[in-house]
Amino acid sequence: MADYPSYSRDKPSHTASKVAGWLYEVDGEEHGPIDFRTLRSHALSKKFLGHHSVWKEGSEEKQAASAIIGLIPPADNHPSKPPQPVVAEKDPYATPPSGTIGEGPPGGLYLPHLSPANVPLYLATLAVPAGLIYLSREIQAPVTVAFVLALAGFGLIGWLALSIIYVHRAWEMMRMLGAHLTGAKAVRFLFIPFFNALWCFVAIYGWSRLWNHNFKNHPGLRPARPVWAWLFFLFPILFLVSQGLLLMHFFIQEWPTNLKDQRHLISLGIWTATLLVTLVTWSQLCRSINFLARKKS
Repeated sequence: MADYPSYSRDKPSHTASKVAGWLYEVDGEEHGPIDFRTLRSHALSKKFLGHHSVWKEGSEEKQAASAIIGLIPPADNHPSKPPQPVVAEKDPYATPPSGTIGEGPPGGLYLPHLSPANVPLYLATLAVPAGLIYLSREIQAPVTVAFVLALAGFGLIGWLALSIIYVHRAWEMMRMLGAHLTGAKAVRFLFIPFFNALWCFVAIYGWSRLWNHNFKNHPGLRPARPVWAWLFFLFPILFLVSQGLLLMHFFIQEWPTNLKDQRHLISLGIWTATLLVTLVTWSQLCRSINFLARKKS
């Protein structure tokens, strides 16, 4: 066995003390804490093996290194097997080669280094601003109205930020399942008006197809649930139409406030449908994130 760097808890190095993350145990000696990338580097250099214990800092739940998806490189049990075609590796919907991902522990695959999605917080950052906007209609003092609306605006910014963060996180976790699109690339065009709706066919609908494909092909995802891909396809369409209506009302300086006007009702109806589809779509996306981010069953 190779010599190990002195990352033990008793005598932590200057570098290790600044890194919060993972620890591993070899021959009764603890090493760490180190980040997950360094932990995987140690695994690749065989400084610890699949039967050695690893655990996250602050947790007492130790587990075999082989149970952590993406940590221990798969053993080459078929050396005579021809390599996979290059074309298949470039296809984000192609089933990864045998041994790329194990079945994981009881309960299916999981990624312990993945941060979960906070669905209640995501919904609250939208519900609270909506309540504040409604409340502002009953307030008479202009200064108080401006303050309440400012609070609502900050809440809506938080909701939009969480929406982007969860899309980024969803694509980052799918890289373990063969996705070639990174989280940063998935969200880079979501800030461009109108074009972001078209990009959602890639970043939102494309993600749903990839998730459902892996759900069908990987035994470790069988305990999970598929998403409604048709709803993920409908979202970019409604998003594009909603932005078009918003631009139209801006130019004609007539905002849909009259519930008796059919034109106003159409705009309000489309915006409401877009919001509902958004909430359901992101809830399913967050559910998928939380399946892989859960603790070991």
